[in-house]
This record gives sequence, structure tokens and C-alpha cells, in this order.
Amino acid sequence: MAEDDSLSSNAGLNDADIRTNIYEGGCKSWECSIDLAKLLLDRGPRKDIDDLCRVDHVVELGCGTAIPSLILFQYAIESGLSLYFTLADYNAAVLRLVTLPNLLLTWAKTSSSGIRDPLVSSSEGDLEITPGLVTSFKSFLAESGITLSLISGAWSPPLVDLIPTAPSMTLLVLASETIYSPASLSAFTETLVGVLQRVKMGKAMMGAKRMYFGVGGSVDTFKEECARRNAVAYEIDNHGVEGLDGHGVRRCLLEVQMM
Repeated sequence: MAEDDSLSSNAGLNDADIRTNIYEGGCKSWECSIDLAKLLLDRGPRKDIDDLCRVDHVVELGCGTAIPSLILFQYAIESGLSLYFTLADYNAAVLRLVTLPNLLLTWAKTSSSGIRDPLVSSSEGDLEITPGLVTSFKSFLAESGITLSLISGAWSPPLVDLIPTAPSMTLLVLASETIYSPASLSAFTETLVGVLQRVKMGKAMMGAKRMYFGVGGSVDTFKEECARRNAVAYEIDNHGVEGLDGHGVRRCLLEVQMM
């Protein structure tokens, strides 16, 4: 990452968390993405949630480091599930230098053909991305029926058009920290609803701060935007994720479905 001009020049490795229309924070693991990952850990691998076993397609909007998707990607590897993953971020450089390497690392540490291969591991604990490793990764995906699609671009109808969907698909959309400003909130809601409208069975699971002080986004405004688009957003009860209602800015987890 440090050696790549396309990321460092766009503030990916600088102090700025976000530079509107230039860099949208994809290099940072935001705390609400950790909340969502904890929820998926609790409701997925530990309890074998029936919803997850029926899902065909996982979409993460504003994925960045893609920690929530990594939970489900690892679960798919371990459980032998054939899933379609679409990971979307504003910056193509983030997908190339952050998202995809995280998927590769998760596979290498989970799959029996990954990190255990002496040709791709080192004594220092680093993972060297060799041509052989890439070939093994591609072969695993082909054999397991797991499909990865990475898409860059702003939240918009054209982005929705790029996400592979079919009415028969059962869709799960993931997102974290995507409603931080009024402009972001509106564009994200339009994109989310656009994706959910394309399938008969689908829902979104989100992590967000209740109020983004100084930038204007909030959970209440997001609920109103969803309602105007014939969707309903509601907070998840009894989620069991620690730290959501502690001191400082309060956070919550939500589900979104079409009415």
C-alpha cells in the first residue's frame, strides 16, 4: 500500500479519514463494521442462522476492509457454501490493495490449501503473494463455487446496474458507516433500495452511529429516507453486541427490508 501512488496520493495513507469525491475512508476499519462483524459471528457460525444458509448473494456497499464480508467468506469456506460475493467501494485502489488482499489472507488462513503451503508462507508470518498462490486461490474459488465480484464507483443507479442480481436470488446486503452525511445518506439509501428492489427475497444488515455530529447524518433520518422509498429500517433487538450503548457516540445495528 505504501508503495502504491494511486492510494497514497488520494489520502488513503494520510491523516484524513475522508476526502469527499476523492477518497471515502476505505483503508480504515470503522468501529461499526466491527459491530456488524460481531453480530454476524453471533448469528452465523455459532448458531447456524437459517437466513445465512439460504443466502445466494452477499453484497457489501462501501466495503473498504470488508470485515463483515470476511466473516461470511470464511464461513462459506468452512461450511462448503457456494456464495456469490459482490464488494463495492468508491476507490478502485482500495479494492485492489485492501479488500482483495484481505480476502486472499482469509482464504489462506482458513483453507487447507492456503497458508499451510510452504511455498507461500514465511517464517516472519507474512504472506507472500506469488503466482502460485494466486493460481491456487483462483482454483479454489472455481472448485468451491464461490464467486467474487469487485466494483468501484459512487453510490448511484449506474452502480446498482453493475451488481449482478436476479429475482430468484436471496440477497443479503451489508454496510457500515455509510450514512454519515446528508448527501451520503441519500445516495446510499437510493442505492440500497435499488439493489433490494431487484430481488424477491432480500434484506440489509447495517452498522451505524445514531448521530454523526458535525456532518449531519443520523439513523432517524435514514429511517425516514427508507420509508419514502417503500422500505423499512428497524433496529435489531437483543443483538448481544457489546459496546453499542456505552459512553460517547452511541451506535446501533439495523435491518432494512422492502415493504
